Amino acid sequence: MDYLLANIDFTDWWLRPFSERWWQETVCSMLVGITCGVLGCYVVLRQMALIGDALSHAVLPGVVIAFLVTHDTGVLGLLSGALLAGVLTAVLIAVISRLSRTKEDSSIGIVFTTLFAIGIILISTMPKGVHFDLNCFLFGTPLGVDSSDLLLMAIVCPTVLGTIVLLYHPLRASSFDPTVAAAMGIPVVLLHYLLMGMLSATVVAGLKTTGVILVVSLMITPASAAYLLTNRLGTMMLLAGIFGGFCAVAGMTLSFATNWPSGATMVVFAAAIFCVVLLVSPSQGLLTRYLQRRRMRRHIQEEDILKAIYRLVGKHEAPGQHLVSSEQIYPLARVSRRPAERIIHTLSKEGLLYQKAEHVGLTDQGIDRAIQMVRAHRLWESYLTEHAGVTAEEVHDQAEELEHVHDLADRIDRDLGHPETDPHGEVIPRPADEQAE
Repeated sequence: MDYLLANIDFTDWWLRPFSERWWQETVCSMLVGITCGVLGCYVVLRQMALIGDALSHAVLPGVVIAFLVTHDTGVLGLLSGALLAGVLTAVLIAVISRLSRTKEDSSIGIVFTTLFAIGIILISTMPKGVHFDLNCFLFGTPLGVDSSDLLLMAIVCPTVLGTIVLLYHPLRASSFDPTVAAAMGIPVVLLHYLLMGMLSATVVAGLKTTGVILVVSLMITPASAAYLLTNRLGTMMLLAGIFGGFCAVAGMTLSFATNWPSGATMVVFAAAIFCVVLLVSPSQGLLTRYLQRRRMRRHIQEEDILKAIYRLVGKHEAPGQHLVSSEQIYPLARVSRRPAERIIHTLSKEGLLYQKAEHVGLTDQGIDRAIQMVRAHRLWESYLTEHAGVTAEEVHDQAEELEHVHDLADRIDRDLGHPETDPHGEVIPRPADEQAE
């Protein structure tokens, strides 16, 4: 990196990413990121993350043998050896797990550590004068990317993506339910080995940009982030490709600007995207689910307050004439004072309550909502007593939790034959439309 930036003044650090070598290495890394992201979707869906990690290490002996045979450090000379090693890895894992009691995860550990160890031994036995840098294999040498590497990646990327597009439906079927796919005549085993071959090709193609250790992260992390955002495979692959390409470009650019390791910087960007998605995903995000639980808890508290006021006032009391003290509501609704005051204020603005000093009452709309809650509670008590064997003494607390699912009240009412009282002898109120009739 110092060599590349020798003619650039340190104060012009923001110009570093736009040096003459930046575009070549960045485009190559972007193609690697896109390919890894799309291919990683199948790795994630098939729960092959451990296999992907194992494969990235297990190709070492194939790469070393290809290097010894061709005496070429270019990616093209190493690709064939890596492909053979990748297929061999898949075969050995399948053989060990199927012909013995060894589980698949244990088979993966045995195969990839053994092959990686063989690769290290092969490196140590190389003739004098022949140098194979293991650190470059593990962590990449982005500054070593040349036009031939870019050309190879420009071939591997569309080849892999084109294969995935052509075999989209068979790959999707075999990824979600391999048993059904096999029954449909889809060559599940052949597709598995094809996928392993594409993984091997992508690992080797991304050898110089990220190394075999970090390239696994570019496969898993963008695809996992995309998986949190959608349930559609096509959309997932599109998002994963965008995430992977963005991480590569942003990581390489920041690496040139700060002199940080490029592969590690790409992975940090990928992890940052995953963390953001993990927080704000519309359906799976931690923050989203927290806000949903909070809104649900607030909704339950609102309904409990309406029900408490209804019980204190009595269902025959005319609205606008009978009020209850706020202090009476808190223990019955099981809501502490401060949040209860905020909820009462909100319900008043919504037209469900009205307030006079420290007293509150139900409007017509508030009475209708309260009747829904009381009716649902007593119907659930009747249902649990009759069909779930819950005693009348224990049924109240369980009905307190289920009453907020009042959308099912009408169905329960029909199933029970429209009961008039609950197990405690309390009258089950009828809906407002039935009362009008």
